[in-house]
Formats: sequence, structure tokens, C-alpha cells
Amino acid sequence: MAELKKTDINILVVEDDTIIQLDIKEVLESEGYVVHTAINPGQALIFIKDSPPDLILLDINLDDEITGIDIAKFMMEKHIDVPYIYLTSYTDKKTLHEVKDTIPSGYIAKPYHEAQLLSTVAVALANASRKISSIQLSLDQISEKLSREITDKEWAITAMLAKGMSNAQICQKMNLSVNTVKFHIKNIYDKLEVHSRSELLIKLSNL
Repeated sequence: MAELKKTDINILVVEDDTIIQLDIKEVLESEGYVVHTAINPGQALIFIKDSPPDLILLDINLDDEITGIDIAKFMMEKHIDVPYIYLTSYTDKKTLHEVKDTIPSGYIAKPYHEAQLLSTVAVALANASRKISSIQLSLDQISEKLSREITDKEWAITAMLAKGMSNAQICQKMNLSVNTVKFHIKNIYDKLEVHSRSELLIKLSNL
């Protein structure tokens, strides 16, 4: 997200109240952001899996059995590294306790003020940009250290993993089978002495 213009930044608004959803969309678009919307968890999950945005505004209390917190947990489990800001009408201790383990990039209580919305979005995007820059620096460092050990193809896959791409997306990008991608990922984990994507990102960030 570093050095991107607002017109290059895609934001997904997941909100079941269409009036609030359209209001948020108008405010963000007036600032130049590209805004997509989802009115229920099903729409949101399809969009997140197929076209991961740069930021998600996620209503906690969707009119569905699946909550915004469930969507956040799904992204964590699937290693979809997209920052998100919670939207909610509830600021009680129970709600705050439920969201704390999902590590959101921000929290907006409804009814919100336009300035609060824009500032929270700007901070979340800035933090995400710094994280990406840090990971890219680590990728450059580890590339130099392990250039004799990791093949060009494995290195390309490592970069994609660091960007949060799924195995299916890597298969499509590299024109490889699922088993071949899994084989390369196993080799990468062995060479970098990690056991999961989470450990890989932590190692890259700490180098």
C-alpha cells in the first residue's frame, strides 16, 4: 500500500444497514477511495476471498448468524492479511472483550462522525503501509542471505506468501498445480526454519 494514491486503494464496507452503508460509501468516495459494499457475510466472504481489498470496514452485528467477528476470525485462520476496522452500535464490555483477540486496526462506534471515520481509515491505512514496507525490507534482507539456498521460484512464492496470497492465488499466478505449490512451500518453511505462514511473517518482520 506504500505510495498508493487514494484512487488505488480499495475499501470494502460490510454493513447490513443500507442507509449507513451508502453514507459511509459516499463519505469515502468523496475522499477519492474506491469503495465496494457487501450487505451480508456471504457477499463479504466471497469478495474477500476473490479480491482481497486494502481495508475492510466491518460491522460487528450483521443481521445474520455469522457476525463481523466471525469474518475477522475466518481471515485470521486463512491468513488473509487485510486490515479491518470494526463498526458497531455496541460499546459494552462484552463486545469489547469479544473483539480484542482479533486485533482490529480500529474501532468506530455508531453513530459516527465523518471526521472520526476518515481519520480512523487514514490511520489504519498508514499502519498497514508501514507493515508492508517493513516486510518488503525483510524480504530484501532474507533474499540476500539465502540467495544460494532458495530457488528463484521459491523466492517468488515467498514474496506472494508475505503479501497474504492464498495457495489458489499462487497456483493461478505461477501456473502451477496445488501439489507443486505445497511442495515449494514446504521447502521454503524447511529452509527458513518455520512451520506456518504466521511464523514466516513474524520471521520476515523481525529480520
